[in-house]
Amino acid sequence: MSTQHAVPVAGNLERLLSVRALLLAALLLMTLAVHYGFELPLPLAPLLVIIAALALLTVVSRWRARRRAEQLRDAELVWQLVVDVVGLTALLYFSGGWTNPLVSLYLVPIAVAVIMLDGVRTWTIMAMTVAGYSLLVLYHRPVVVVEHHHLDSFTLHVAGMWLTFVLAAALITYFGTSMVNLLRVREQALAAEREENLRNEQIIGIATLAAGTAHELSTPLGSIAVIASELADQAEGSNRKQLEMLVAQVAICRETLGRLRMTASGEPAAPPLPVNHLFEELGARLALLRPRSRLQLSCEGFGPPPEVRPEPTLQQALLNLLDNAAAVSDQPVECCLRWCADSLEIDILDQGPGFQAGTCDAGSSVAGVKDEGLGMGLLLANATIEHFGGQVSLRQRPGGGAHVAIWLPLDSLRGAS
Repeated sequence: MSTQHAVPVAGNLERLLSVRALLLAALLLMTLAVHYGFELPLPLAPLLVIIAALALLTVVSRWRARRRAEQLRDAELVWQLVVDVVGLTALLYFSGGWTNPLVSLYLVPIAVAVIMLDGVRTWTIMAMTVAGYSLLVLYHRPVVVVEHHHLDSFTLHVAGMWLTFVLAAALITYFGTSMVNLLRVREQALAAEREENLRNEQIIGIATLAAGTAHELSTPLGSIAVIASELADQAEGSNRKQLEMLVAQVAICRETLGRLRMTASGEPAAPPLPVNHLFEELGARLALLRPRSRLQLSCEGFGPPPEVRPEPTLQQALLNLLDNAAAVSDQPVECCLRWCADSLEIDILDQGPGFQAGTCDAGSSVAGVKDEGLGMGLLLANATIEHFGGQVSLRQRPGGGAHVAIWLPLDSLRGAS
């Protein structure tokens, strides 16, 4: 496939066939108008046969293009333009040849080729139109103007030239504007793709840094765990409780590093479990991270809770959002799960100060995130949820606080892809 043009061949072919259909309709009307309206004798039989054959070929080509869109190549466009040039030459042969004002329609396939094809193919189409025009100078059936006709030949020729100009201008404008609109949409898609690639590069850099940090932290965390455990065994009273809490916090850190290593090494995922059980486990982990916090979970939906695979990156993303909510208020974090046959909705609500002005989007810093976080946890959580085909939206609660609304398709959660 030619790489010169950004638009797909199937889209180009669809527009080419649309232009041909409009042209055939206009030629049919003009042929009948000249023969019956202006009372100029035209050989209707061959003209109508050619128009019908081109119309049938257009219908068949459109059907083939829709069934084999991925297999189309630029050669298909070339052959379709060749058919247009040959068909137009045949029509002009029976209707006056080069003296027919419609001979200017040879410019339409040239304009289409310039937009669609590369240089070599465009020059080929141009050479064919020049050859067709030259042959019509030598070989054609003249249109005889009957003596009693109320218009002379020159007047008819001028009127025909005007109609040809209007028709050619309309077709070229239609095709040109549709191509410009398609290119504009393509450019917007490429810009969105570039933005996504830049964000993915940033996330990959963060992930690489996290993997290196995890490797460096494993040894000192092990030493801290051993020393803190020994000190807890020797301590009494409040000191013992504080050391036990320290041991528990170190255990959480080591568990997190273990999940990171498991994800990086590609170990098999854990078996599926009901979604409410997944959030109960996340609530337990949140309580270890923030002993003063509590998750208030509510569930509703059609049928039993759907089973999902607890993919580590998704668990971490959801835990980050719960932790952000717990960080801004001592009140319980409200979490509402709602499910239907094909999707899961998660609402995380806190009673903190809410979002700062101008920051209610999924990639920005929010007031619910501590200053040292700089919104990075929210950025990573949003990227992870989008990877699973979901969406995250941030809203202000009417009574104060933040509302994080998450939508996820159940198919991606069951497949853990």
